[in-house]
Parts: sequence; structure tokens; C-alpha cells
Amino acid sequence: MRVTDSFFIKWRKEYALFLSLLLPIAGCKEQKHKQIVPVAQYVVMHPQDVELLVELTGRVSSMRISDVRPQVNGYLYKRLFEEGTDVVQGQQLYQVDPRPYQASLEQAEGKLAHDQATLRTQTLKLKRYGPLQSMDAVSRQDYDDTLAAQLATKADVEADKAAVKQAKLNLEYTEIRAPISGRISRSVQTQGSLMSVNQADPIAVITQLDPIFIDIIEPTAERLRLRSRLKEGQLPSLRGAVHVPVDLTLEDGSKYPIQANLLFTEVVADQQTGSVIQRAVVRNPDKLLLAGMYIRATLHEGHEKNAFLVPQEAVMRDQANKPYVYTINDKNTLERRPITLQRMEKTFWVVTEGMKEGDRVLVSNPTSYQTSQKVNPIEGRTPTSFVPD
Repeated sequence: MRVTDSFFIKWRKEYALFLSLLLPIAGCKEQKHKQIVPVAQYVVMHPQDVELLVELTGRVSSMRISDVRPQVNGYLYKRLFEEGTDVVQGQQLYQVDPRPYQASLEQAEGKLAHDQATLRTQTLKLKRYGPLQSMDAVSRQDYDDTLAAQLATKADVEADKAAVKQAKLNLEYTEIRAPISGRISRSVQTQGSLMSVNQADPIAVITQLDPIFIDIIEPTAERLRLRSRLKEGQLPSLRGAVHVPVDLTLEDGSKYPIQANLLFTEVVADQQTGSVIQRAVVRNPDKLLLAGMYIRATLHEGHEKNAFLVPQEAVMRDQANKPYVYTINDKNTLERRPITLQRMEKTFWVVTEGMKEGDRVLVSNPTSYQTSQKVNPIEGRTPTSFVPD
């Protein structure tokens, strides 16, 4: 094959074209090898006293509930209250027909008067027999019979007095009164109904609404933390006793205006839920809280001294579920820092160990960074940030 000059000219042109195509690719590779320093947002840590708040769920529970029941048999003569209103202890609610019990009282009083008169006669007779018996003017048998009759009549008088008391008590029971103060329910019995002492259902129910209980469901782990703080004396005291204030939030999200106070905790935990019931008490003058209402309770457990508030987006967990954050050192490189979490406070974690004054904590998409990575730090906390390639 003969190689001519035109062949070399044509070959050089095609080779030059091929090199021109490869040069941009080589430039891209060099540009990729060039390190990009990403922007990283951070917040500066400062120790502070953090109030410890625990938000839990609970139910409103009445302090006292009393069934109104008849204590005598009879027809309901009248009802003396309005359903759904507040009643006070001792207020008359119903009137049972009193006439049969009034008659029983009068009969018991009549028998008592008769036996008392008989006793008086026997006592006078026995007093006369005393001197005569010593002179043998009265037989010993007559004297002993009179003495025995007097003792028997004395016993009858005592029984009559008890019968009168019972009759008076039954007559009083015809006036059915409120055993406690509170709000009364609807009336099951109406005027003219026959009521019985042994009937199964109450005729009305009274519920005490002021003050009222709040039964708060607390995990046992949280309870152990509270007991530890009580033991360390980190909770405030009121009148020598531990005082844990409780703020209440109603179902519609509104705040209840009066603060509750924690009373006690049950000594038995629920095995299925791993929780215990804590009971608080609160005033309820406007009857806004009703038994059975769902409520959210915020317990003020005290203050954590020299703690750090770390934004929740800055905290990550490793495969062992241990929390850590990235801090930016003086050379603007990232360091992994293990921390100890106390609890959440709104959008922050309360950190008790692992942080120190002046630490710069990475908050901008920390999962997109790596340990020892170089960054361009910018102070601030925003929901958006630069994500490195």
C-alpha cells in the first residue's frame, strides 16, 4: 500500500479532532478532584438552668361520689330539688310519705308511757312492802313477786325507749337528705313511686366537683427520675412537704386557669403498660372540669442546673442507639461528640453530659456530613441548609 502525503494530512486532522473531544472530559475529572468545602450552620452552646417539665395524659376523677338511696320503704311524696343543680350536705332531696312512721312513733311512745306508769306503781308498792316485810305483815313471796315484776317492767321501759328511738329514726329517714355536697344527677324515681330499702339502683347520684382529682398516667421510668430528684432535694417544697405544681390543658387546647398540686402516686404499676397513676388535686369553682374528661398535665419537676439545650435536629444516634452530635472545632472540621440526654423541652434536648461552654454544634442536616470533614461554618439555625455532594 502506498502512503501519500494526503494520507498523513487527513490522519493529523482526525487525531486533532479526537484530542479536542478528550480535553473537556479531562478537565471535568480534574474539577471533580477539587475539594468542595460545604457550608455548615451551627449554634453555640451555653450552660443554663433548665426547668424540667413533663407532659403526660390523664383523666378527671371526682373526689367523692355518693349514691342517694332510700332508708325506709314507702311512697315518694315529693321531690325537693332541680335535677343537675348543686346541692349541699344535709339538704333535703325527697320526702317519703311520713304518716305510717309517725303512727309507729306515737305507738312506741304510748307503750313507753304505759310501761313507765306500771314501773312507778310497782316501785311505790315495793317501797311500802319493805317495812311490812320486816314485820312479817307481808309474805316473803309477795315481796319477791313485786320485786321481780318491777325488774321486768324496767327492762320493758328500756326496750320501749329503744323502740321510740328507732321510730324517730325511721321518721327522720322519710326526709331523704344529701350525704355530701356536689352536683346531683337526674332523678330515677318520680312522685308516687314506691321505694324500697333493698332496691338495686340509687334514686340519684351526687358528684363532688370542687375540688376534683386529676389521675395522671406516668411511665415507671419517668417516675424513677422523679423519685431520684426528690431524694436529691432538687424539687421545691411547700410547708415542709414536696410540692410539684401541675399545669392542665383541656381537650380543646386551652389552659386551665388554676394550677393543680401533686398528691401521691400509686404503689402498684400496671404490668401491661408499665405505668403508674399519679393523683393531683385542683380547685374547680366554675365546674369546668367534669369526671371522665381527658386532660393533659404538665408537671413542674424542678430545675436542671448547668444543662445545655441542643436543637433536636442536631442529635443523632449510632447503631447502639447512643446519642451524639457533631461539633465544629477551631480548624473548622467536624468532631463526633457523645452526649447524655435528659429529656425533650419543646424543640430542644436537655443535655447534661458531653457539652461544654462555647461548643459549636452542627445543626444543618448533620446526617449529610462525616467526622473530620472540613466545613465553612455559619452561625444560625434554619430549616434549610447546603447538602454536600
